[in-house]
Amino acid sequence: MLTRLRLERFKNFQDAVLYTGPLTILVGANATGKSNVREALRFVHGIARGYTLAEIVDEKRGLGGELQWRGIRGGFRDLTYLGARTFALEVDFQMRYKGRPRHATYRIEVEVGDKRRAPHVVAESLWVKGVGTVLNSHPGGKAIELHDSLITVELLLGKQRHVRSFVPEQPVIAQLADRSGIPASFKAVAGKALEALHSMRFHDLDLGAIREPSTPGQKTLGDGGENLSSVLQAICANEEQERALVAWLRALTPLDADGLAFPEDAAGRVLVNLREGDHLISAISASDGTLRFLAMLAALLGPRPAECYFFDELETGIHPTRLHLLVQLIEQRVRAGGIQVIATTHSPQLLAMLSRSSLEGVSLVYRLPGKPAGRIKRILEIPDAKRVVEQQDVSRLHASGWLEDAVFFTAEEEGGDE
Repeated sequence: MLTRLRLERFKNFQDAVLYTGPLTILVGANATGKSNVREALRFVHGIARGYTLAEIVDEKRGLGGELQWRGIRGGFRDLTYLGARTFALEVDFQMRYKGRPRHATYRIEVEVGDKRRAPHVVAESLWVKGVGTVLNSHPGGKAIELHDSLITVELLLGKQRHVRSFVPEQPVIAQLADRSGIPASFKAVAGKALEALHSMRFHDLDLGAIREPSTPGQKTLGDGGENLSSVLQAICANEEQERALVAWLRALTPLDADGLAFPEDAAGRVLVNLREGDHLISAISASDGTLRFLAMLAALLGPRPAECYFFDELETGIHPTRLHLLVQLIEQRVRAGGIQVIATTHSPQLLAMLSRSSLEGVSLVYRLPGKPAGRIKRILEIPDAKRVVEQQDVSRLHASGWLEDAVFFTAEEEGGDE
């Protein structure tokens, strides 16, 4: 599980920290940086997938030309805060090493480059509790000199110490896990760190993709909702899971749905149908909100869940009177353990539906008047917020702009710094 993300000179953030728990909700006005938090996490995910820096920011295609990875929105032009030369990302997370959960911190600083040089690593480190600083490009706070366009780093593990050189166009941690000639113990710890950061999904659901037939056996929902029908088919292979899924569906819609069906087309692909007695409603005819809810069910209840999910604008397509069902589903799933959900919302009603423990995971993303830098603060850490939330509906506080006003007034009292 991710526990902290620090963004330095990344997009519209000069220096901001997001603390994350099992459920983290981001609120705030448009253009404050909520989507840029998503892009920062995607950058870390791209590192875990073993991509070069150019591939992470631009895109990655397979040998046949198929798109495997969409780049960071805005590309290199909009990657750094006010045109800064470098940016840095730092994540705290839980990983397993030698059969035990351990706290870890990974940090990378990247120079975005120019026409003469590709983007490259200028600093990188990995620290693991109980193990120490395994990877460090700046031991003792001093950089190891670069030679022949290579970045040279110190590797430490117990009594083992090595100084090795790596190409700077790809994060060192990925090279450490994959390159031959690296001692097995270092490869193992780097591999476990990457494994923890790899298990993320970023869902930006596309109704066209959701309505497409899919091949049976596909058990992972695509970021746009691809493979929905085959993932639902895999869930329904278990009768108990099918009953739970249909129960959620009946609660969401006025349909008297009693199951799902998966008729095949001539190519053997399946398309989910909602069964209501003898009547079938295909995904092509089902409402947009129903399909979005089914996609979230498939993501959270599917046979191959990720450990961390990011959903943009949770409330999209869900009727306000049914929004509590989505909140209930997510809260139940994260309480069961094993997954983490980070999401954005513009819905004041959604905040009112959160349990008190979930409310502690709500953060405001905002900008001060006349200031370009995005900032992040947990809403219950806003001065006087805990008392006010006890007395008033948090949805009204959000809708009225009280949260932003409170941080603005605090900043003015403290001379602009919090």
